[in-house]
Amino acid sequence: MAYSELIKNFDHIRSYMRDFFLFGFKTRDEYDKKSARSYDNEKRRIQSYLGDLVTFKQTASGKNVFISLDGRSVTHNPLYKAFKSKSFTNKDITLHFIVMDILSGGKAYTLKELLGIIGDEYLSYFEEPISFDESTLRKKLKEYEELGFVVSEKLGRMVTYKIVEDTVDLEQYRDAIRFFTEENPLGVVGSYLEDKIGPGHEYLEFKNHYLMNAYDTEIIEKVMQGIHEKRVIKVVNYSPRSKLIKRRHVIPMKLYISTQGGRNYLLCMGAKNHQMLSFRMDYIQDVLLEEECPEYDEVRENFLECAKHIWGVSFSQAKEPEHMEGKKLEHIEMDIQIKPYELFMVRRLEREKRCGQVVKLDEETYRFSADVYEAFEMVPWIRTFIGRITGLRCDDKRVIDQLKQDILDLSKEYGEVE
Repeated sequence: MAYSELIKNFDHIRSYMRDFFLFGFKTRDEYDKKSARSYDNEKRRIQSYLGDLVTFKQTASGKNVFISLDGRSVTHNPLYKAFKSKSFTNKDITLHFIVMDILSGGKAYTLKELLGIIGDEYLSYFEEPISFDESTLRKKLKEYEELGFVVSEKLGRMVTYKIVEDTVDLEQYRDAIRFFTEENPLGVVGSYLEDKIGPGHEYLEFKNHYLMNAYDTEIIEKVMQGIHEKRVIKVVNYSPRSKLIKRRHVIPMKLYISTQGGRNYLLCMGAKNHQMLSFRMDYIQDVLLEEECPEYDEVRENFLECAKHIWGVSFSQAKEPEHMEGKKLEHIEMDIQIKPYELFMVRRLEREKRCGQVVKLDEETYRFSADVYEAFEMVPWIRTFIGRITGLRCDDKRVIDQLKQDILDLSKEYGEVE
């Protein structure tokens, strides 16, 4: 029978899942985050969610456990299953089904009426029934009201509770939900909705399916709430290199998603000095919502001005415009040969440039130019035009040197240079 212990701390699962999925080459003895017993417990939990997807390989140093999964062949992200496990007591689950059963008829009840029905019509059939007091029931109804299951109405001194009517026909949105589930950073919401409408005809396939982003969902939800409510948030960030946990108070601005590697990043401004910062979402252990930021709109205007010169997510020392004296922009120009019949390359330039501009110099030459904070971030993109580049100029000499080295390495690889 599958191991089914429920989650107490989701960050533990998030960490082990990431290690098993991305770095499946460690043995049990090499996991030094927690005790060996903790490792065994988390491994069993993950096996209960993913079944045969969790496998192992025996090596000279021991048994390496890893998640074996081809994202291109999977149309339903299996990692969402971990979110559908919740810790509860026998009392919790019993009260849940009793209350939902009573309210399912659509009638409104007061707290005392509900308590009476629970005692007379449900618990009376048991020799040793579980008892529920008024405080417990009130807290449960308040929780359901916050979740949107129940709506309350005050009639004089009395408060009645009624289940929220579900008038939405999810079947009409099946295709949209299916796509949303696999492609949106908060796709787990779509997964829950799909559980309600049941399986349908499967027609989606993915060239790049970034499954592990599923475990950033809780963090992303808090970040998005912080942006929506214009709050300061406290970010608890773990650095795998330094092994240090740092806490920063920041003003969240935007979520950046890499279409190349699938990573999610939080772009934000320091709450005190307004310095621009970025955090990898999978390195953030927790986000705490704090007070509203009265200057949020002003800070956002400054951020959007700075964002015009951001290529990726690196902008060391960059601050809002009035504080940018310490970090000047780096200018880059790239001349590309494009034949008159290759207009698709012009469209590609326009589509892929994240900032800057494209200008036609003559019938066969186009120039891309931009002013950015970190020109070196553009090297991987510039590499894709090797063979067409007729001229390249950049304030950061490392860009030119790196591309020259790349061409030299390619020449050596194919035996054209000794």
